[in-house]
Amino acid sequence: MAAVGVIAMYRRELRPRMYAWGADDGEITAMLPGDEFVAAGTARTTRALTIDAPVRFVWPWLVQIGENRGGFYSYSLLERMAGADIHNANTIHPQWQDLRVGDTVWLARRYGDTARQVVAAVESESHLVLVSPADFERLNRGEKASGAWAFCLRRQNAWTRLLVRGSGGAIGHPAFDVVHFVMEQKMMRGLRDRAERQRRDDVEDYMMQYRCNRRRISPSTDRRPDIKGVRLVN
Repeated sequence: MAAVGVIAMYRRELRPRMYAWGADDGEITAMLPGDEFVAAGTARTTRALTIDAPVRFVWPWLVQIGENRGGFYSYSLLERMAGADIHNANTIHPQWQDLRVGDTVWLARRYGDTARQVVAAVESESHLVLVSPADFERLNRGEKASGAWAFCLRRQNAWTRLLVRGSGGAIGHPAFDVVHFVMEQKMMRGLRDRAERQRRDDVEDYMMQYRCNRRRISPSTDRRPDIKGVRLVN
């Protein structure tokens, strides 16, 4: 009976909150990039948070994710315990900014294709959609994928709304759902923190440069007028 109660509580209370963490009703039902790759009615999660920075500060961090790239900004110790060689970047790396359809994003190279994702769709400062190698082949044959992992950026004035949607795959299995939720929400917060920090640093650099320029062009207020050579008239 206790087990039945736990399962019922999970399905009624915990799972809905995990599946829609941070997302509003409009975002949960919205069509997002990558939805077209999977069959209608496929189980999915939609998670969201607001980043206090324009999209241009967020995208460089998102596009460089991957085991042999910028990491996933999540709990790297747990990822390494699971066999992934993850080292989360704290700077933007220019060599990891060019990601194209068909490119690989590794989750954990030691496990081969089972821990490899392929870029199915990418648009700068808009979205990144990943699928498994087998699903990428299905898409190339005109078939539907069994799952997709989509990261979408939406502009909100000077802010960015980050939406992450998982479709199909292992979604619906409690053991996967709980672990994936823990890691994904940390990843989203890690991405947010890095983008917001970069924006603050850029603002501080701009203000410092602005003050330096003002000092260079503004005359000193305590200088007396140079009257040497001025002829005084009675």
